[in-house]
Amino acid sequence: MSTQVDPKRVGPFPFPKSDPEKRKNDFSEVKIPYTRLEVIEEAKRCLLCGTPVCIDACPVQMDVRGMCEAVARKDFKTAFGRIRNTNALLGVTARCCPQLVGLCEDACVMRWGGQPISIGMIQGFVSDWEQKEARQPDPERSKDTGKEVSIVGAGPAGLAAASLLRRYGHSVTIYEESNSPGGTAWYGIPDYHLPKDVLLYEIERIKDQKVEIRTGVKVGRDISLSQLLSESDAVLITTGPKDVVKLDTPGVDLKGVYDGYHFLEEVFVNGLTSYLKNPKYDLGKEIIVVGGGDTALDAARTAKRLSKGNVTLVYRRTENEMPSDPIMVEEAREEGIEFKFLTDPKSYDGSRGRLASVTMNTMKLGSPDGTGRKKPEPMPGQEFVIKCNSVLLAVGRGPNSFLQKKEGLKMGKKNSIVIDDHHRTSMPGVFAGGDVTTGETLVVSAMGSGRDAAQRVHEYLMNLDSKHVSLYEKYYLQGSIEFLKGSEESGPPPP
Repeated sequence: MSTQVDPKRVGPFPFPKSDPEKRKNDFSEVKIPYTRLEVIEEAKRCLLCGTPVCIDACPVQMDVRGMCEAVARKDFKTAFGRIRNTNALLGVTARCCPQLVGLCEDACVMRWGGQPISIGMIQGFVSDWEQKEARQPDPERSKDTGKEVSIVGAGPAGLAAASLLRRYGHSVTIYEESNSPGGTAWYGIPDYHLPKDVLLYEIERIKDQKVEIRTGVKVGRDISLSQLLSESDAVLITTGPKDVVKLDTPGVDLKGVYDGYHFLEEVFVNGLTSYLKNPKYDLGKEIIVVGGGDTALDAARTAKRLSKGNVTLVYRRTENEMPSDPIMVEEAREEGIEFKFLTDPKSYDGSRGRLASVTMNTMKLGSPDGTGRKKPEPMPGQEFVIKCNSVLLAVGRGPNSFLQKKEGLKMGKKNSIVIDDHHRTSMPGVFAGGDVTTGETLVVSAMGSGRDAAQRVHEYLMNLDSKHVSLYEKYYLQGSIEFLKGSEESGPPPP
C-alpha cells in the first residue's frame, strides 16, 4: 500500500469558508462542502493506519479509517454504512465537532508531518450525499425483545441512545419537554453552524427505526418518573444541560442584561424564520457578550447578525485560556466581533432600571486554582467603563436539575445525577447519561455517553450484567477491522 501522500489538505486549511462580509448578514452555513472530486482526493491522503487513533479519539468510535478507504475508491454507500454504524447524527457531528481540538483530526498521524485528514469535511460530504442523492436503508436491528424503554430528553444523548436500543430490538419512547426534538443541537447551535434541515433529517431517520418521540411532555410535571417505570422495563434520563451559572454582579438585574443561553434558545427554538417575524430582543447597536466558550461566541455572532451593531466579547482570562474552538474564534473575528481579554464586569450601570454601561475590571492571572488554571484577579485602580445597550451572559451551564430535584434522585456536583459504573441512578430501573450527569460537554461527547448508557440498559434488560460489552472494544478494536476487510456480516451490535 503506497504511503506517498500530500501532507496538505484539499483546499484551504482547516476547510473552505464562505465570504465573512456576506455571511455576517445572514445565517447561511460557514463551511463550503467539498466537491465529489475533492472529497475523493482528500480521502486518498488517509494512511489507513493499522492502529487508527482517530477512531480511538472519537467518543462514538466512528469508523474514520473505513470511511476514508471507501470514499477513496468512490464507494459512498459503503462509507455511509461504516460511519452510520455508530453515529446516528452524522451530518450534525460533521459540522459541530471541533475535530482539531482533542478529537479525530487532532489525533490523526498526518498531523505529525503536515495537515491531518479533513475528517469532518469527508464525513459531511458522505452525510449530505445520503440525504440528497441516495437515501440508504435503516440500520439492521435484532428481533424484537418485547422490552420497553422510556428515554427522558430528545437531545443528542437521548437520540443516540434510542438508536442503539432499537438496534437491539427494544421498543423505545422518548419524552421531550420542548415542541421540537434535538435539544441543544436544535435550539443552542445557530443555523450558520448547523443548518436545521440536516438535524431534522437525521431525527426523522431515527424515527424511521420505529423510535417514538413525544414532544411537549415534561417528565416530572406532565407525567411522573414512577409512572414511566410502571409502563416501561427501564428509564434512561438524558435531559442535558440547562441550569445557567447565577451571577451576583451589581446591576445584573437591569433591563438589557440577558442570559445568553436563553437568548439563543429564543432565537432558534421555534425556527429562525419564526423569530425574525417577531423579534423578542432589542439589543441596540453596542452589545457586550461575557464568556469564553462556544456559547459565548455563538451568542456574539448571532447578535451581530440580528442587530448589525458592534459586538464585543469580554473574557476574564487570555485568549490562550479560552475553552472555545479556536476555529470559531477565527470565524468570529472574520465577521467583525471584537475581543477584550483579561476583562471582567465589576458592575452593570444604568438609570431607571435600564442598562447604559458596564464598569470593567482589568484582570491579571494569579496562582493556579483547584483545576490547575491560573486564577484571574482584578487589578486595583485599573477599572474602565464601556458604554453599551445590552449584555449577553454566557459564563457556564450545569446539568438540568429539574427532574432529579422533583423525584429525589441522588445528586452530585452542580446538581448532576449521580450514576455508578453501569449508569444506574439511585432509583432502581432508572439510568442516566449525557450532560445531565456531567454538565455541558460537546454534542458528540453527550452522544458517546448516551450510547454507553444505552448499552448498560440493554445488559440490564437482558440480564447480561456479567457479560458487559465495551463499545470501545466492539467498534474500535473489532468492528472497523472487520469492515475494512469488506465484511458486511457483522450486522447490529452483539446482544
